[in-house]
Amino acid sequence: MKNLFLERNCLISENKLYRWSLSYEISKSTKQIIFIGLNPSLSDLVFLDNTTKKIIKISKKHNYGKVRLINLFALISSNPKKLVNHQNPVGYLNDAYIYKNLKYWSENKNCDLWLGWGNNGKFLNRNKKISKRIMRFNSIRKNNFDNSLGPLLIKKTIKDNPIHPLYCSDNSILKAVKTI
Repeated sequence: MKNLFLERNCLISENKLYRWSLSYEISKSTKQIIFIGLNPSLSDLVFLDNTTKKIIKISKKHNYGKVRLINLFALISSNPKKLVNHQNPVGYLNDAYIYKNLKYWSENKNCDLWLGWGNNGKFLNRNKKISKRIMRFNSIRKNNFDNSLGPLLIKKTIKDNPIHPLYCSDNSILKAVKTI
């Protein structure tokens, strides 16, 4: 999959504990999507984990040219349970990167926002905190553009959280939601 990218970018902390953003240009389409997940696994400029592969497959299916991955928690870990035992799983710059990406989404009609953090997003009430911020930027987006899409998700879990993409098929359909 590595050779299929036109461009790649990865923003990681100096100590290599946090990933702030990971993006790929996957086609010449002008459509962009920002995905907000739970926490970064081991994907970077070279290695792609299964979640990143799934996000790229679904994004390609929906004709997106650029995909950017950000997360509720920036701590890099292939095991989300490690978030609970870490003193700062959110990361010192993560909220600033979330804000920057949500602002970008609210100002760019060709950019969509996909949510997929699963049930573990409730840790430290991150799902609620970030959902409120998303809805504020969604209001700005609605003022900026007629018929703009709100946040997208595949479906919600039984506990009412945006489902993690690993638990969905490659042919999943992204749908706009009114509330998160």
